[in-house]
Amino acid sequence: MSEARESWPARPGFAAVLSGLVPGAGQWYGHRLRRGLLLFAPTLFLALLTVGLWTLGPVRLIELAVQPSVLWTALAANLLIVAWREYAVVDAFRINRDGSRTGWVPTAILVITITAVAAPHVLFAAYGLEAIDSLETIFATDEVASPIFAEDAPPHAAPFAPGDTDVVVIADPALASLPKVPTPRSLRNLVFRPGIGDPDAIAAWPDIIDDPVEAMALLPPVDTADLNRITILLAGGDGGPGRGGTRSDSINVATLDLTTGRAALFGIPRNLVQVPLRSDYDQAFNELQQRITPWKERKQWTDEDGDGVPDQFVPCHCFPDQINAIYPFTRKWTETYPRETDPGMATLRDTVQLLLGIHIDFYVLVNMSGFVRVVDALGGVRTYVTGPVQAEVSPAREGEDWITVDIRPGWNRLNGHEALAYVRERKSTSDYVRMRRQRCMLKAVAASADPSTIVRRFTALSRAFKTSVRTDIPLEYLPTLVSQAATLDFDDIVTVGFTPPEYAPTANDRNQPIPDIAAIRAKVQEILNADESTVFETGRDTECRI
Repeated sequence: MSEARESWPARPGFAAVLSGLVPGAGQWYGHRLRRGLLLFAPTLFLALLTVGLWTLGPVRLIELAVQPSVLWTALAANLLIVAWREYAVVDAFRINRDGSRTGWVPTAILVITITAVAAPHVLFAAYGLEAIDSLETIFATDEVASPIFAEDAPPHAAPFAPGDTDVVVIADPALASLPKVPTPRSLRNLVFRPGIGDPDAIAAWPDIIDDPVEAMALLPPVDTADLNRITILLAGGDGGPGRGGTRSDSINVATLDLTTGRAALFGIPRNLVQVPLRSDYDQAFNELQQRITPWKERKQWTDEDGDGVPDQFVPCHCFPDQINAIYPFTRKWTETYPRETDPGMATLRDTVQLLLGIHIDFYVLVNMSGFVRVVDALGGVRTYVTGPVQAEVSPAREGEDWITVDIRPGWNRLNGHEALAYVRERKSTSDYVRMRRQRCMLKAVAASADPSTIVRRFTALSRAFKTSVRTDIPLEYLPTLVSQAATLDFDDIVTVGFTPPEYAPTANDRNQPIPDIAAIRAKVQEILNADESTVFETGRDTECRI
């Protein structure tokens, strides 16, 4: 038996395979017991470490996985582990040769084993580097990231009215002869948040931000008293092939009570007009207001004093056009918002704050192609469709065909393009039905992105977000946000669309709704002040099934 074993030409290769599977096993096979035990010892440590990490649960694992420092540590450990495993393989091969020449079969087995052992570590390194790059690209760091998506046209101007080809360029108010005030918002905007930020900064907040509308406080009593709430502006851009620059056609505000786990989703119609602006640039759009004033009014204007401004013109101190156009008009306001990831989103955030009367902590912008990628990365999204949706919508990415879908009522698992068509189709219904679909889709996507799904599909999701998402959420805050989101109760999300006539009873000359700010803010406060026993009626406010 001993002679047969010694004459077996694959003996060194077999030993290499054993150590490739379990470091030290090949040495044990070669009767080097002490050597085998030394090489096997790290295996026990790694096994205990794996068990310990597993007991942390998926939420804690995601918290760790979204920290670049942790990922860099894991990559360094990965390098040490692969070096240890490869040494065990080569050492097992060497000590089992017994000094004799080795034929091509054992050598081939050694090469294959070395490659097989290295492969998962190379893959882990690639995924880790991809994750680090995605995190540092998407989330706010000390360096301000470029807000421009590949699909976007240069965002220096936007049409001043629907269907009009003329263009108005809105100058950065910080460069114009307008009143200037310090800009408190930055990548660390929570410094102004009570209970979290610097006391001196919190005390100075009322002097830094001068509210142009009486009783429209940026930090109302409910938000000052309740320090366990996070609020995020979610915007969907409509930029794509043949569509020019990006407008924020989907505007929603998500707020989460971290104590109760209850959340609310407020939908802002894209065609709201005359929304109030911050006092330091509330006259930046005077020229735009003049140009969209009906001709029957403009033809009666005079300029007796010759200052270039009609004597009859009264500034509205608002954004006179549709709210979805604020973003492209202000994306170059880098002087007004010098520390922001995206000045256009910062302007939209501050405008929506005034409209709702609440503090918004962060903003997130997703373009159309990003929405498709995210849904596909999740493996599709299970959605309840209340009525048939038959639509043909423009492509999300260059080179793609128009999207045609036929979605039947009931439960459907929609892929990225189907989900895009579902949230964009409005020819058969209205903008407000489309808004309801968008809120439902946001809930469905959030419900689909559970911790285990994020872990399993982390790479695909990170690539999708990296190319299509911009946010001012600080990278160092992300682990905390992950743990906060884990408390969310998807069965208790209130969704409200501030649609006419209830929240916008009047309209301008183009039949675009003008918001009733008092009614909107009252509804927001009603929802934010609700306790755990409050039950909201089902229907349009909570129409989404998940």
